[in-house]
Amino acid sequence: MTKDYQLQDVMNAIKAGHRTEAEAVLAHLIESGATKEQDWLLVAATALSIGEIQASLEALKLFRKRKEMDLNQLIQCAGLYAEAGQFEKALALVQPQADKKLPYPAIYHLLGTVKAQLGLLLEAKQDLGKALSLSPHLGITWFTLASLVDFSKNPTLFEQLRHLYQQHAIAKGEDSRHLHFTMAKAYDDCGQWELAWQSYQKGAEQIAPLSRYNPAEHKAFTQNLIQQYSAEVQNKLPKNNAAGFSPIAILGLPRSGTTLLGQMLSCNSQVDGVAELNAMAIACMHLKREQLSKFPDFIRQHGDPQAGTEHIAAVYQRVSRQRIPGRNRIVDKALNLTQYFGIWAQIFPAAKAVFVHRNDEDIAWSCFKTNFRNQADWSWSPESIADYMLNERALIAHWKRLHPEKILQVEYAELVRNPEPQLQLICQHLNLQYEPAMLQFYQSKAPVLTSSLGQVHQPLFQRNFDVAERYPEFIQSWKARFED
Repeated sequence: MTKDYQLQDVMNAIKAGHRTEAEAVLAHLIESGATKEQDWLLVAATALSIGEIQASLEALKLFRKRKEMDLNQLIQCAGLYAEAGQFEKALALVQPQADKKLPYPAIYHLLGTVKAQLGLLLEAKQDLGKALSLSPHLGITWFTLASLVDFSKNPTLFEQLRHLYQQHAIAKGEDSRHLHFTMAKAYDDCGQWELAWQSYQKGAEQIAPLSRYNPAEHKAFTQNLIQQYSAEVQNKLPKNNAAGFSPIAILGLPRSGTTLLGQMLSCNSQVDGVAELNAMAIACMHLKREQLSKFPDFIRQHGDPQAGTEHIAAVYQRVSRQRIPGRNRIVDKALNLTQYFGIWAQIFPAAKAVFVHRNDEDIAWSCFKTNFRNQADWSWSPESIADYMLNERALIAHWKRLHPEKILQVEYAELVRNPEPQLQLICQHLNLQYEPAMLQFYQSKAPVLTSSLGQVHQPLFQRNFDVAERYPEFIQSWKARFED
């Protein structure tokens, strides 16, 4: 008798780290249509969480086939299309609703966000402005718009924001937090750095209590990785022997220039695309945190080490190719890749990486002011940022010592000031032909899903150097921890 699988079985498998089982149950649900009609959006979201984009798209197709969508469901569906990288499908769902001039802010916010990711900045600003005209207090919409505009060149918009901020500055909640960071960015654009600092602090104070970052735990995890992955141990681990798939890794702290380099590389005709794939985390979801930090012992003690290595490689390739189809090489710039680099180096022995180095003070300040939302809960205080950076710096230094032939270090400042010779050097390291089109990265239609989306759709400019010196109070607190 065939078991009547339900979505809960997928979730249970994911919780247990059994990705293969979760993938199989998802396939069964979609093939049989066994789950309830109203669950297909949740099926799609669950599939995305384990990198099964095709399964997610099938679930969305079933949802749209079986049911008339209300506006909330339509926006959820479009949002999942965008998350799956199907931006045109997302726009096709939502744009007709905007054309009807429906007074529904979420429509225009989603349109503006997707268009910004695609580099359609003028249209994005118009859509985000429409959302704010309908609901002026939407903090996330203001914050998204702020990443696309220079408030010093938009005095009317600055005054509109300042008036709203004065009304909501003492409020609590997500809208208020986003408004603090937006107002701070506006003050910064206009050179009012003391007022900017005050607003940044207020935004950080609201989110800091929600942080689950544990510096001591992160340090212990990092030290375990460094101790476990010695050159002697790693040389004894099995390597994946499958040929033909050789991704490019970009390593670097957040806000160090990894998005810029990724966008440049994506303009090379020998590269299919760039993304923060999270494919290593998905491929290693069967490993608990302790097993990840002690992976060399774990893989020697459990089953067939060679088969285990090749399984991780196969899942990584499957997930990556669903995100970035094609035959050429792909670029992975996932921020968590440093934690998995010891495994990544084993499963792709011929692959290469580039580490982007930037001034520590500018990285620290840029992380603090970026408002990563829930993606970096270490970024809400100078002290926790220092702790995180110290651990990441130690880990990257370890991988560079262990794999000097794999990892090329480039300086962010040189990449901005003298991009062509730097790109030529990078291409040589990666066995790519340098192409002048890489200098026209800002004209690329490749989507940008990071907080750098407003910057990388513009030509290179020099103002992002030594910006931290405008905020001495932050730097003093950060340095006290970083240099201790």
